[in-house]
Amino acid sequence: MPLVRELSNSKSESSLKAGPKVSIIVLNWNGYEVTKDCLTSISKVDYPNYEVVLVDNGSTDGSAEKLAREYPWITTICNDRNCGFTGGNNIGMRRALEGGTEYVLLLNNDTTVKPDFLSKLIEVAEADDCIAILNPKIYYFDQPKRIWYAGGSFSMWKGLASHRGHRQLDKALFDTTREVSFITGCAFLIKAPILHRVGLLDDQLFYTYEDTDWSIRVRRLGYKAVYVPDAVIWHKESYDTKRNAGKAFRDYYNVRNSILIARKHARAYHWPSFLICLALLLGYRTAGYSLRAERDRVRALYKGLRDGFATQLAEESR
Repeated sequence: MPLVRELSNSKSESSLKAGPKVSIIVLNWNGYEVTKDCLTSISKVDYPNYEVVLVDNGSTDGSAEKLAREYPWITTICNDRNCGFTGGNNIGMRRALEGGTEYVLLLNNDTTVKPDFLSKLIEVAEADDCIAILNPKIYYFDQPKRIWYAGGSFSMWKGLASHRGHRQLDKALFDTTREVSFITGCAFLIKAPILHRVGLLDDQLFYTYEDTDWSIRVRRLGYKAVYVPDAVIWHKESYDTKRNAGKAFRDYYNVRNSILIARKHARAYHWPSFLICLALLLGYRTAGYSLRAERDRVRALYKGLRDGFATQLAEESR
């Protein structure tokens, strides 16, 4: 277990008003500037009953302390090491659940939000007891009308999640609230009672596919996943990972975790198609990386392949 220390929690219960309590979990990893932008946008949210739990994943740039000073109304939790997307968020969610929250929102630190985004999400969530998890419409930050996510789907046959409308300019086609099969972890709202039932993120995944796993687990309990286009945010896309970890890091976890997800959730009839798609993907990326002399990325692909099949699944993740 990581060493955890809490720097602040100065938002009093008396400041909370009507509406179910929402705990917004934001991870920081050496990302002072981008996290500051995110927190500043959250501070303008019009929803009256929320808290922010900032979980610092072992930053070495002093960003946790600076952010705690500049935003004294948030709760800041400092880990002594990088616990990954899963471990960091799980620490924040445990803190939120202990405080009696009614909703948890996992929000990437490389996002900024429209002031009414949370009100719009809660409005839809409260209208139907069968709705458990929700996403807003997500645009690219540097192209504010180009879509990053407008609802998602996951295919066990391919082992891949896809974003509806990805890289397209926004249009009326993406303006309908609808049920989906994949909710991205970029801005993942979940009801606390469902979270108690489904459990926290699978910490074995560490980074990527954790949202796919959660989407599958929640929907198998019979609940709905819903995309809400009236709720809007903007995304800078993998800012911390690109800057701090690199492309080979992502290649490794994308391959390894796609296999772990298949081992956890695929039926026997999914495997032939999944393996063919995996082989095609590996061949395509191996060729591309080799042509660009990116040997570290080729090694990461096949290390991910090896570990995906060799890693023993944790009991709680099966």
